[in-house]
Amino acid sequence: AVVSTQSTGEHEAELKLAKILLRFPEVIEEVTETLQPHTLCNYLYDISTVFTYFYDKCYCIERNRETGELVKIHMDRLLLCEASAQVMEKCFDLLGIKTVS
Repeated sequence: AVVSTQSTGEHEAELKLAKILLRFPEVIEEVTETLQPHTLCNYLYDISTVFTYFYDKCYCIERNRETGELVKIHMDRLLLCEASAQVMEKCFDLLGIKTVS
């Protein structure tokens, strides 16, 4: 199997997800300045919507449809998945919502 470690940005969903994750510090700053936690809820909704689109359009692990053999692993996309999970977990924690392990 080929392991891809460089981000090719071959799909617009990758860039869109990365951009929304990079907004995390500014969203936290806004919440602390305005004391409006619903901003964090809106941000979580945005992440989940964009992540769902990304997950639907961008394969992290590609397999041969006939043999099931592993063809390619997109490490950059797997890292986007991990970053999404970490940001969402932190947001839930700030809202006092426990996540499932």
